[in-house]
Amino acid sequence: MINTIIFDIGMVLVDFCWRKMLYDFGLEGEEFEKVANATVRHPAWEEFDKGIMSTEEVIDIFAESAPEYRKYIEQIFEDPTKMIAQYDYAKPWIKELKERGYKIYILSNWSKPTYYACLDNELDFLPLVDGAVFSFQEHVIKPDKKIFELICNRYNINPSEAVFLDDRPANVLGAKEAGLHTICFQHYQQGRKELETLLAK
Repeated sequence: MINTIIFDIGMVLVDFCWRKMLYDFGLEGEEFEKVANATVRHPAWEEFDKGIMSTEEVIDIFAESAPEYRKYIEQIFEDPTKMIAQYDYAKPWIKELKERGYKIYILSNWSKPTYYACLDNELDFLPLVDGAVFSFQEHVIKPDKKIFELICNRYNINPSEAVFLDDRPANVLGAKEAGLHTICFQHYQQGRKELETLLAK
């Protein structure tokens, strides 16, 4: 029987609206693609979530890919809250599940500056949960099996009694390999329906 629910954050509880941010910069077409490829699509973006690089270091890496767009790359990091928006259902869903007696945890790949920038508003559901593991604090990111084992060990979670929701198939696979029940989250209605099906078993 499942008694624990572990949520990813990005695209599950909050919208990662980086496209809107780049459009707001006035970027379109080829310029948009170049800046996107140099930042959010760059392999260093996830490495930054490990918390082992400074903001200045990652900006320099991104700027090597698109030096003519360095000013836009720097702007992305000036206010990370502009690309994060909490979904309306996030807090009510967490509160409802808590009221029904489920333990709720967070497991997310997240960079240190974005975490602190969003703590008071976009991530204000964190006080509602029973615990959280963020990649920048542990220097390991999903889908590495270690981070799933870490959250289970830290909070005494039995993987066979827990379900993990994430929008990325690779992360879902990593959780499954660690023994967790999983849901590949696409949108709230689908995720909630699959969760309720699992909880009813």
